[in-house]
This record gives sequence, C-alpha cells and structure tokens, in this order.
Amino acid sequence: MSPPKQRPRFLTLFLLLLMSFTAMADHDVVFYLEDEPIYTSNSVQSPGFLMEVVGEMNKTMKLKVSANFLPWNRAQYMAIKTPNAVIFPLSRTQEREPKYTWICKVFDVPVMFITKEGRPPINDFHTAREMRGIGVIIGTPQEEMLKQEDVPYIALTGKQLYEALAEDQVKAIYTAKPEAILGWKQGEYSQSLQYGRPLQTLPLWIAASKSSPNVKVQEWNDALEQLKTSGIFDKLRKKYFGDDPKLFNAAQGAGASSPPSN
Repeated sequence: MSPPKQRPRFLTLFLLLLMSFTAMADHDVVFYLEDEPIYTSNSVQSPGFLMEVVGEMNKTMKLKVSANFLPWNRAQYMAIKTPNAVIFPLSRTQEREPKYTWICKVFDVPVMFITKEGRPPINDFHTAREMRGIGVIIGTPQEEMLKQEDVPYIALTGKQLYEALAEDQVKAIYTAKPEAILGWKQGEYSQSLQYGRPLQTLPLWIAASKSSPNVKVQEWNDALEQLKTSGIFDKLRKKYFGDDPKLFNAAQGAGASSPPSN
C-alpha cells in the first residue's frame, strides 16, 4: 500500500536522475512541494513544469537536494520554518512578502472563473456571489481573493479541482488559465472549458526560508536566465502549456523585489 499523501516522500530514482538531484542527509537545500499535476508532481511520466525547470537549473548549480511532498498549507509552513528550505511555485503577495526570501520570478499567470461550456460565463465577482458551488485550491491567493470578495466557495486540493468540475461537484472553478488547460487535458475530460474575464494576475516565484545561507539568489537567477537563453525554458513551457504566447507572460527581470499590489 502506498503511503498517504500527508507523509513526506523522496523522489523516485528516475526523477533524481532526471533532475540531477542527490537526496542525501547532508543536502544543501530541501524542497517542500505539493504533489499536483501542473508544476510539481511526484509522477515519473510527468514531473511537472517547474520540477523540470528547476531540475535543469540545478544542472548548473549542482546542489544536493532533498524533496518532500506535503499538503500545500503544510509545505508553506515547513518552508518558512526550515533552514535552507525552498518552495515553488509560490505567488508573491503582500501577506507573504516578509515570510520568505524571494529567489526568482518565473512568470505571471491570469486567474479567472472557469466553467464547462454550456453554462453562463462568470466575468465578475458580483455574478459569482450569487452562485453556490465554486471550487478553489486551498491555501492560495485565489482563495484569499474569494474571501475578500465574499464569494462562497469549496476549498479543494490541486488534484481534486478538475475532477470536481468534470463530475459537477462544483459549477465553476477559480484558478489560473494555464493550470486549468493542462489539468483538464491530463484528466482527459470530454467537455470543453469556458473562460471568464481575467480578474487577477499572479506572479509565480521560487522562494526560500529567510534562514537560507545555502541559497545564493544570484546563482539561481543566473541559472534561470541561462535556461531561457538556451531555449530550454521555452521548450518546457511548450511541452506543458502549448505554444500560445498570450497564455501567460514569461517573467522578465527575475530579480524584481517589489510585490504585486493585488
């Protein structure tokens, strides 16, 4: 019987080789991640976009890394409390700003209400307030936005979100469009998705514990820039999200220090 998701798990040998990671007791840094299909998966077949990006970056940095998969709220807590801990992807918000060392920005994603075709689109929070059955990923800025806008919602994990929409357990979801496109595709659901007007833009970052002497911010930024210059970043982006240049904006100026206003 496989261990429950709540227990930390080391990556498989395949992923360790793929990402040039060495899971050892004397690791340089430890990753705290959520096991979800889009960005950081424990799947051998599809490790996730950022798992592959950071793995390629680490071919330059050559860090010894231990990786633990936890529920998202716990992963955030552990990343804050553990020296030399790294977490990704993390939206940079005002509330989170003082809790982490912000290493490098990867890209921005648009967030909106998403329904299955055949249902009326949701283009504003006023319309959403009149509904019941909106799903959102727990522990995210998307959830915080729904709270601020007094929109009733159901909190789900990243793995539960798309299945809940497909099986009509929720009428709509509030999430980032690139993530929804990939999550829906991976679930092989038959119906098409319908996208509302973007209501948030979230910058996704790689972040670390405030106590992280082994995390050299410039080294990480240089590795990311090298990945973009080489074309590997775009190759991975297209692999996971397709070749729509309007889907999200690849981050420029990864060392930006100011948080977003939303």
